[in-house]
Amino acid sequence: MAINPNWPVIEDGWGPYWTTTAVSPWDRFVEVTPRTLGRTGIQRGRQYELDQVRAGEVSATLGNTDGALDPLNTAGPYYGHVAPYQPYRKRAMWPPSANISNRALATGGDLGGYAVGATLRDSVAVVFSDTDPTGTGTVTASATAWQGSNVVQFSVPSSTTAPTKICRSPQPAVLPGQPYTLQMQIRNVTPSTTLQVKAGIGWYLSTNASPATSFTYGSTVTLTGSATAAWTQVTVTATAPTGVMGIEPAVAVAATAGAACSVQIDGWQLEKGTSASTWVSPGVWYPMFEGYMERLPSSWSLKETYGIVQPTVVDAFALLSQKQLSDPLTQEINSHNPRFLYKLDDPQGSGGASDATGNNPQAQLAVSKYGPGSLVFGTQVTATNATTGVYTGSSGTVATLDNPSPGTNIIAGATYLKLTSAGIAGPADPTQWIRTLAFRYTGPLPSSGAYMWSCMDAQRTSGNPSGSKIFLYLDTTGFPNVWIQGTAGAGAIYSFGGGTNCVDGNWHFLIFGYNLATQQVLASQDGNLSAFYGSVPTTYTPTGLISDSLGGFVDATNGGGTILNYKGDLSFAAEFSDWNGIAGNSGAGITALYTAWKNSFAGDSSDARYARILKYAGWTASTSIQTGLTTSMGAAAFGGQDALSALQAVVDTENGSHFVDRTGAIVFKARSARYNALTPAYVFGENSGEYPYEDVTLDYDPTRLANQVTVTQQATSQTFAAQDTASISQYFPRTMARTVNSSNAAECQDAANYLLSRYRQPAVRVSSIKFHPSAYPALWPVLLGLELGTRVRVMRRPFGAPAIAIDCFVESIQWDLSDQNDAWCTLQCSPVDLTPYGPFAAWHTTLKTSVASGVTSITINNSADNTNPLAAQLAAGTQILLGQNTANQETVTVLSVGATSTGWTSAVLTLTAATTKAHTAGDLINEVLPAGTTDPTTWDAVSRFDSVAFAY
Repeated sequence: MAINPNWPVIEDGWGPYWTTTAVSPWDRFVEVTPRTLGRTGIQRGRQYELDQVRAGEVSATLGNTDGALDPLNTAGPYYGHVAPYQPYRKRAMWPPSANISNRALATGGDLGGYAVGATLRDSVAVVFSDTDPTGTGTVTASATAWQGSNVVQFSVPSSTTAPTKICRSPQPAVLPGQPYTLQMQIRNVTPSTTLQVKAGIGWYLSTNASPATSFTYGSTVTLTGSATAAWTQVTVTATAPTGVMGIEPAVAVAATAGAACSVQIDGWQLEKGTSASTWVSPGVWYPMFEGYMERLPSSWSLKETYGIVQPTVVDAFALLSQKQLSDPLTQEINSHNPRFLYKLDDPQGSGGASDATGNNPQAQLAVSKYGPGSLVFGTQVTATNATTGVYTGSSGTVATLDNPSPGTNIIAGATYLKLTSAGIAGPADPTQWIRTLAFRYTGPLPSSGAYMWSCMDAQRTSGNPSGSKIFLYLDTTGFPNVWIQGTAGAGAIYSFGGGTNCVDGNWHFLIFGYNLATQQVLASQDGNLSAFYGSVPTTYTPTGLISDSLGGFVDATNGGGTILNYKGDLSFAAEFSDWNGIAGNSGAGITALYTAWKNSFAGDSSDARYARILKYAGWTASTSIQTGLTTSMGAAAFGGQDALSALQAVVDTENGSHFVDRTGAIVFKARSARYNALTPAYVFGENSGEYPYEDVTLDYDPTRLANQVTVTQQATSQTFAAQDTASISQYFPRTMARTVNSSNAAECQDAANYLLSRYRQPAVRVSSIKFHPSAYPALWPVLLGLELGTRVRVMRRPFGAPAIAIDCFVESIQWDLSDQNDAWCTLQCSPVDLTPYGPFAAWHTTLKTSVASGVTSITINNSADNTNPLAAQLAAGTQILLGQNTANQETVTVLSVGATSTGWTSAVLTLTAATTKAHTAGDLINEVLPAGTTDPTTWDAVSRFDSVAFAY
């Protein structure tokens, strides 16, 4: 493999192996680099810092004279495996090397940023082991490493059979028809053992198969175990077959292991060619783009003899923009893959209810053998208490039942929803199930019981159903219960954790279920977590159910008679098999379902809301989500939005940023990411230590000028304004409006003040700065490693004038590469904030030891600054509060401060007068705060951007 020392090894990879867009794969690609023609471009980012980030794109032209990329070519090597949204990646190795392995495996863990003890199974070092319990290798220090000071070690248990893979790494993209050679140094470091091994190269020839098949192996070698064992080289050469979907270089057990041993590997090298060349350390594989081949438009020229494909390659944001979200409750329910979801929000006049999952047909309204009652659709959500008695997880309508003699043991007619008509007769798996139901009971206190849901088998004894049953009802105290019984008549009635008298005209949410394996019954009202009953006999399993009726007690054993009728509203009847996802993890799923139903996740932090939307959109691949500074958002209102717009709304509230990074991971940055980026990562200019550029365009840009800012709080529609009269006078009124979903009114006002501070004056922006790494190779590692949001500095040195420094953040990255080894990288950057700022808090700490009244000295814990002496922070004569926000709060005056040094953990304060009250260890101690302020850890209520407010 010939290496151009001034040009990186470029790899364009396509993933026909993968059949889902829910992944951002690290391995198993087909190399299409030789097919690239002309120029290839990459565009990621946004134009301005206030704009939405658009989906990243790759533009490329691929030769297709053989029709291999044509989905209709029945003779093509990938026929049946060419589809939209298959993964596509572009990456570059710098410095270039014939060794195309990852650095960690190639160097035994010396390179790649892995510490001793680290495992090698991540997006950089994709290393698998079928013998080691960790599933991968471990970086291990060795004074006798083949090179460097570390090796990668794998365990091989006794009796491991051939050809189990000790180590395999399917990361490089494979080029069909290309010969590959693998070499490595290997040894056995367990004394008194021997192990036979052989190097191999395997091929992935079908989708979703792992590990690879069709291995070619090199010669078998015997490794004699010793703590000081010598290194043995193993090699193998094989040619990638037509239709290959991935390559897997490996080392395998060649004969059954007679004893457990530890194998170490160093000097791994995979290269293109028919023989092993001298080992070289590989360069860094820099991801440039990872996304999806959305479209594959093809054309033929030269009298239909020359075929090309010009794919549309996009990143994850393009997928998210196509995902439409439902209301928060429906999304949370759907995240657990329900068997059915009857929201009961069907329009007025409907003769049945539709399953929102689409898994089942419509469930029909049915009439009791004793005559009809009333069940109508289209009722708005109401409650006795219009504020706390309703739910907001869905804005849809509900079903209303008004059946006669509710809650009584009087035989009466009724209308109910017959789930049996939709093919639902009890849980799909009676040994493990969870169901939900939201209800509002409006009848009188039941004298016998008001049944909301009934399932039973066909057994009948003494005029009553006697076998398996699941009954959900309100008892004579108005409390909910679930009755679970097995086919032999053994069962029990379980009251709901958190149960209350529900004859209150308000809405309530029930989650109930059964698990044979764990012998548990779950019964939770309104999100209560003390809702589990254990040691439930296995004979309670409700098998053989033949009917399922929602809205009443319907006796399937006598032809559909009704009794114990229900009156009120119902919604969101669902069933799940996801016991662990809902009942496991300390009941986190219960909390999420209830919170989604009750208040649409009001109180989420911005990062939690961002992650939640990604989950609902089906994104399970890589993410990097930073903790947001907005700690309490309003109710989620993304129903009807696409996922990308919903994510952008979270970013707007946080005033942060988000993008898809070079590896295909979705990144969310809090506003603190830019606040805390105080120094540039790179300086671009012509002086020593700076990186040269060829062209720059600057703009003293008024596009984002704003001197009248209005921020609207989404939940209340309340507006918060900020304006600057000097800017208005100078630039004419320039408005900016933003809607944020913070539940904190002060944060909304802060948002308006910040936006005004940031945009009331024009700022110089870097419209474009252009680099030419192919002409100046030292730029390659800088530009290949550059990511959106990086702080950089652009230097301009006009002749005879002082140097100009523009500090800015990278907003857009564009690559243009040609097949003639020419490359350009163009950045667009936004300026940093025009003035630095920071929050000011009162000096505060806590009391170290409790004191009685009448003392003149106290011992305190260190404050936030324990680098500088306390005496430099707290002067004699300063008034401080002891016991802030407690009944014993009192003001005292500091006489003197005890000596402290860097790293101090406690200090003694002497007071001018004795205390008059006792104080407890841990009580807050702080400077006297401004009127109306009680929290010394935050700035006071009148502080704002571009103003200074101190407590003294």
